[in-house]
Amino acid sequence: MSDYVPEEVVAQILLRLPAKSVSEFRCVCKSWCALINDPTFISNYTHFAIKNITSNSQVILRHYDRVNSQERFTLHHDGISFSPIKELDLPFENKPDAFNVVGICYGLVCLLDYHQKGLSKSVIVWNPSLESCVRIMFKFTAANFESVHGFGFDPKSVDYKVVRIVVRDHFIIGVRDAPRPVVQVFALKVGSWRNVTTGDTSLCRITVKTPQAYVNGTLHWVGYDTESHHVAQGIQRRLVLLAFDLREEVFKELNVPDELKTDELAYGREQKLFIAALDQKLALMHYYTQWYNSPSYDGCCIWMMKEYGLGESWTKQFKIDLRLGLGKMAGLRRNGEMLLVTRYNEELVSFNTVNRKMQKLGIYGETWSFFLDTYMESLVLMQRINGVLKMPTPPFNATSSSKTHRGETSGV
Repeated sequence: MSDYVPEEVVAQILLRLPAKSVSEFRCVCKSWCALINDPTFISNYTHFAIKNITSNSQVILRHYDRVNSQERFTLHHDGISFSPIKELDLPFENKPDAFNVVGICYGLVCLLDYHQKGLSKSVIVWNPSLESCVRIMFKFTAANFESVHGFGFDPKSVDYKVVRIVVRDHFIIGVRDAPRPVVQVFALKVGSWRNVTTGDTSLCRITVKTPQAYVNGTLHWVGYDTESHHVAQGIQRRLVLLAFDLREEVFKELNVPDELKTDELAYGREQKLFIAALDQKLALMHYYTQWYNSPSYDGCCIWMMKEYGLGESWTKQFKIDLRLGLGKMAGLRRNGEMLLVTRYNEELVSFNTVNRKMQKLGIYGETWSFFLDTYMESLVLMQRINGVLKMPTPPFNATSSSKTHRGETSGV
């Protein structure tokens, strides 16, 4: 059939098909195999998917199932009913508290693999579309070191990158004579770790285990300034957003909304502010209490940066009264409704911020475990040559590839 259809037409058809099917079509004939294995085609496949990601109605949901004591990843239609599509099979052992989600970016899921005593020795980059993964071993681990992790896509080098910031456990609180943090970057296309010079930016401000947000080719974390002093209620520190540009591999600071630069955020429960990517924009979720030492949060304000990098564009988009029995926010739906976890029975619900009605979704799990992001098909990790991902070179009109089964890359 391909003899009668121009290759350009075949390529355009394949760009619109599921990644698993495209991968299997390499068996049709030699010309199709060569076409699908071509890094340029893989590049175009990813570029096409990214271009149409805003119209994508599928999302990937992770939560910990208490009944079966296991992690679950499921695909859902982000339509009226949030109906399930299928459950994703993890290509590795599924054990309780075995890993944590670092990030989901353009079809790949990055998981932090936990070992004994919570000490992580590797991350796993997983492509649910192809049911393939690669384990990336850390260069070094030690009990007196802690690390912050990030995962995203570098459009300049057309590569996915894992970022690891390694600090001594006491340096994070602002001890100035402690050793400087070590920043390591693992590029999938290169297949090895390397250290990155941090310049003058002080990295002790990032809190260990804080979540990341990937927006505009940049990783973001909530952090605290090292300049701190004691006040009556605790420790006062300036809140900042630390950003790592994956293209230039440099750090920069972004301002939080002026309303959030208050002393109350710095004492008591430190994690009152969480960062996220909502509707492809940088967002902050500020949980607050009306009374000091309140046993639970009374409300949540959600701020969104309308224009990336411009501090003046922060806008308070939503305000949720958590006294209605609502708790953690898991994500924002295409119809504008919020996905929240109920406080008492830990069920995922869809909350309409206009009429304040809730739709129960029948999904139960540990509150901390819910994680939602847009799902995208990807051909990355379809091929591997000598243990290194076969990926196209810049400029970006693409993404990459690797293999259809498991692999492992050691730290160097």
